[in-house]
Amino acid sequence: MLRITQTLRKTLAGIAMLVIGGTATAQDLNSALNLTYQEQFDAADKAFSILSQNAPANGKYFYYSGENQLASYFIDPVNIPFDAIAKKAVERYNKGIAANPNEPLNYVGIGKVALIQKNKTVADENFAKAQTFLPAKKVKSILTKPEQATLLVRLAEAYVQVGSTDTGLVFSLLRRAEVLDSKNPEIYLVRGDYWFYTLNNGSRAAENYKRSQDFSPQSTRARVRLGQLYTQIRSYQDALEYYQGALAIDPSFAPAYLEMGFLYAKTKQPEESKKNFKEYLNLSSSNIAAKRRYANMLIQTEDYKGAIEQIKQIMDMDSVSFNDLNRALAYSYFEEKQYAQAKYYIGKFFSNAPAEKISPKDYLYSGRILIKNQLDSVGIINLSKAFELDSSNIDLLSEIAAAYNKTKKFQNAGDTYKLKIQLTNGGVNDHYKMGRAYFDAKNWTEADSAFAKVNRMSPDFEPAYLFRARVYSNLDPDTKDGLAKPFYEKLVEKASADSVKYGKDILEAYNYLGYYYLVNKQYCESLAFWDKIISFNLQNNIVNQITIGMSKSNVINMLGQPENISKTETNNGTEELLSYSNYGKTINIDKLGKVNFINTTGNANPANENALSALKDLKPRCPEFKSANQPTQ
Repeated sequence: MLRITQTLRKTLAGIAMLVIGGTATAQDLNSALNLTYQEQFDAADKAFSILSQNAPANGKYFYYSGENQLASYFIDPVNIPFDAIAKKAVERYNKGIAANPNEPLNYVGIGKVALIQKNKTVADENFAKAQTFLPAKKVKSILTKPEQATLLVRLAEAYVQVGSTDTGLVFSLLRRAEVLDSKNPEIYLVRGDYWFYTLNNGSRAAENYKRSQDFSPQSTRARVRLGQLYTQIRSYQDALEYYQGALAIDPSFAPAYLEMGFLYAKTKQPEESKKNFKEYLNLSSSNIAAKRRYANMLIQTEDYKGAIEQIKQIMDMDSVSFNDLNRALAYSYFEEKQYAQAKYYIGKFFSNAPAEKISPKDYLYSGRILIKNQLDSVGIINLSKAFELDSSNIDLLSEIAAAYNKTKKFQNAGDTYKLKIQLTNGGVNDHYKMGRAYFDAKNWTEADSAFAKVNRMSPDFEPAYLFRARVYSNLDPDTKDGLAKPFYEKLVEKASADSVKYGKDILEAYNYLGYYYLVNKQYCESLAFWDKIISFNLQNNIVNQITIGMSKSNVINMLGQPENISKTETNNGTEELLSYSNYGKTINIDKLGKVNFINTTGNANPANENALSALKDLKPRCPEFKSANQPTQ
């Protein structure tokens, strides 16, 4: 469909070349065709209507009027339903046949619509009818040779637009046209499009575009074609020169500004992009199609406020025809964090969109919007639908898993991470997150498997040892068998590399080991670990690391959540007081979220009550034990 869009836009730009100049009628037709090319479709439709009224027997006017209808669809085929446009186009082609049955272009038009709709029978019938106007054995044609060439080019162009792989047919039609009118630049434009968009051969495409330019040196169209080609292959400076060359010939040539707008957007120059799109908008008489393109560009450059403003202007002009505006507003309001508005417009879009017009990206945004509106379950369904439609978006699985975690559906979260790993082999973080999800789901087997994999992939990644130890602690709730013992011992080994960062984990390991030996009546070994808790001296290792200017988040990361947070209004703004009685400290946080004062509130005791109690109770059972913390006499 993208190929159809691009080649049709370009072909319509060249139709004017095929009109014989020199008369007032031809000039009027060229003016109407130029309106189509400038994407002023309503104005073009009116112009063709006037031409048809003034010359009702001229079938060409109806043909070009039908082409104008198709052009209005192909600028945005994702959002505009084709059937309604096709009906209008076919009506005009049929009127052209009724006006002049001997004008073959209208049969080409009907065949092209059928070809796009994949109705090969109707397409073949009409293309065959059009070709009866070409000369055959002992039968002369009523068409001039240039008209015959035009007919062959139009037939070839229809196949090019749908990406036909019948190269023999396409090239044969163009060669026959070339024999009849070798200097017709349109032949080489259509052939260039075929090489570029269907056969993916930029060199041969450029060769034909340049040949077209040779036969029409003042043509802006060939230059824009070459600019689009070089943009496609990311040769942006060359592309820019071709666009500027087109504007040097005709400064009012709106499509060149449009393409430069896209180019600057691709090269991350949003202000230049906007500037060129605005010029395109002005030259296009600010018609709805142009405004919609500008709004889409603003979204691409992440100017969501500007996009919302532009879309509102369009909706003031026409709030019914373009359901994609509801989509664009939903996207923009989401990015602006106005989630209620986003929900309203994405709902409106889905209500009015045919199923085939809803893209994976629509489901993606819908899912995110619903989750932001606390509708997590429905949001997950839409995120999952987005992945189902576009399974190349592997990172979306992490987002879905995170949403499952938020709703406490931990098994689903783990399974989603597992799917991501199956599709990508996964990194350390993926395996760890999968393990955490299965841990929270109490799926100990899967959790242990995930953490064991992390141990192998990243032997120094401490959190995986911690949670693997916790897995086995849960499998042995009485601690009698000591299933977690080797894992906590390994944790101490790994965590000791940064005892400040992993201080709480080390204390957890010491608590477990002390309790394990206690349960198994190995009192001296148990005493050693309770004593280590005190020796570790959490106060000196952690709380003394808190310094003036440290952020509140870093304080909490090091000490955990405070027992109490009180707020005070001061001359310097709102300040917070974090209370940590375990450490005998209160920490004052200023309005910038930084530590500005640390106060000692009492005798800080880093040892927890269990350790102190155990030391007291177990000492009689192991009289030979000597504490490393015993005061010097």
